[in-house]
Amino acid sequence: MADDDPALADYFAASYQQGRQAFLASCERAGLVVENHIHPSLKGPDGEDLSMDTVWIGRESAQRVLIFSCGTHGLEAAAGSATMRRWLDMDGPATLPEDMAVLLVHAVNPYGWAWSRRGNEDGIDLNRNFLDHASPYPANPAYADLHALLLRTDVDEAGLNGFADGFRALAASKGMNYALTGITSGQYDFADGLSFGGHAASWSRDTLYAIARKYLGRARKILHIDWHTGIGAYGEAHFILDESKDSDAYHLLTDWWPGQAIHCDDIVDGVSISYNGLFNVGLRQQVEAMAGAQVVSLTIEWGTYDIEMMLLALVMDNWLVHRAGQADTGKVDRVRAELVERFYPAAMNWRRNVLRASEAIYPQAIEGLAGWD
Repeated sequence: MADDDPALADYFAASYQQGRQAFLASCERAGLVVENHIHPSLKGPDGEDLSMDTVWIGRESAQRVLIFSCGTHGLEAAAGSATMRRWLDMDGPATLPEDMAVLLVHAVNPYGWAWSRRGNEDGIDLNRNFLDHASPYPANPAYADLHALLLRTDVDEAGLNGFADGFRALAASKGMNYALTGITSGQYDFADGLSFGGHAASWSRDTLYAIARKYLGRARKILHIDWHTGIGAYGEAHFILDESKDSDAYHLLTDWWPGQAIHCDDIVDGVSISYNGLFNVGLRQQVEAMAGAQVVSLTIEWGTYDIEMMLLALVMDNWLVHRAGQADTGKVDRVRAELVERFYPAAMNWRRNVLRASEAIYPQAIEGLAGWD
């Protein structure tokens, strides 16, 4: 696949609306029926519907189900969407074993994609929202050490460098695990802060659980892959499992992808973070309780830029949502463009590498699930 291949560029949408229409077109060419879960009250920037679209491929009674989802973090959706379309256009559905079905969930967080944000319409990190909101929320004392610094951080070079210095100072005094946990693990005390998980179930969560009740009650073995971007080496797939290395899920994944490192919630070497409210954990628990199925949940990130740049991208995203109101339009546009670039690089070599790697991952996932005893 050459860098200047026009077909390659076509897979990577410039907007939510373009990405959704392209996905619907790929489904139509494949003869698939799409179910639209349209947000009841909100629209996109051009007045378009915001929809979580789902496609079931295979027999309703299939005992093995492979789920691919994208867009949990809004603007990260475009890469995962491109891989879904590529698999459909390469006639991937024709390769499914008789007792296997695929469920595609396109744009878990359509609002975030449409408005170029990671968070959802409630201003929360959707991937920290899947926990019991009737129980006390987990504490995150490390985040409290960073929140005041966040609120006084501007998104010019000096301001971002100042936040990075403060983060490094916290890591030096209390350890990198403590500092990264503060920023990324999820917190429930500061609604205008980083990784805020919300105080109620989101529309996306309720919609996903309804989809699970409709489609997954008969399944016995499920592999769920949630596509993300921003962690790992540039243009490479980075596999993350939310379970330990002595878990059955870890051993299954290492068998299915023997040449691939499986990272157990470690963003950087020597650091392992315990996340709160993860989508794939919440969905797995929901399905296990509902149907008694065995579920392996895998997050696959497409690496973009280095860890410090990505942490500062979280600061930029937060500024756009909570503190950009008095800023001039030019500054807002520049920050938003940089945010999108950090999670969705425009370079054609990055996009080519994503599609090439995904062309192997989809059949490998099918083969692994088919051989799961």
